[in-house]
Amino acid sequence: MRELNYPKVFILLALLSGATLGVYRMVSLQTDSFFAFLLWNLFLAWVPFLFSMSAYELDKRRILGLLLLPLGVAWLLFFPNAPYIMTDLVHLTVRKGKYIVDGEIVSRYWYDLVTLLLFTWSAWLTGFFSLYQFQTVIYRRTSLLLSWVFVLAACLLGGYGVLLGRVYRLNSWDVLTDRQQLIQLVLDSLNRQSVFFSLFVAFVLLVIYATLYCLLNVLGKGEQRVTGGRRF
Repeated sequence: MRELNYPKVFILLALLSGATLGVYRMVSLQTDSFFAFLLWNLFLAWVPFLFSMSAYELDKRRILGLLLLPLGVAWLLFFPNAPYIMTDLVHLTVRKGKYIVDGEIVSRYWYDLVTLLLFTWSAWLTGFFSLYQFQTVIYRRTSLLLSWVFVLAACLLGGYGVLLGRVYRLNSWDVLTDRQQLIQLVLDSLNRQSVFFSLFVAFVLLVIYATLYCLLNVLGKGEQRVTGGRRF
């Protein structure tokens, strides 16, 4: 795996998020602030990156140790927030009455569409870079094969997390604050439609992440490889 310069990655993602907020501000001044909730959703997409960056840097300094498990669990709980923001595109359908006037699509539709797509791109890229960081940590400690098993598990969790968030309105922190509700929602979600939805989203996540991985490792130049092997 290619070793990335994560301070530069952090700056890139921060600039992308800043540009996203700037676009939102311009659009909201022209229309309204209905999509203000996207600011919170983008923040939640940053949370797993902060966890993965902590694990990555601690592991790089060989002081991660027992912190790997709690950081990994925290990352897994918050990772679905990154792909979840894609589902906010549903509001374009909910608000269609504001976009079609006398049979014509008004310009605010395109403003809102671009804003939502930019928030989605920012959240997804931040989430996928956090996944790459954790895959690197797993690869350092085990092997490339096991690191991809972790990626597959993360994508499956991401797909299921999107389902729980959008359809069942569950938050990441509800795992700690309302376990009874969590168990009930899990039981309610064990049906064919929910399983298909979760697997569908997981497949999409895996395809996009694999594309990013190939861009970084197969098509990239001047590669600096991570040293694999067990480290405890």
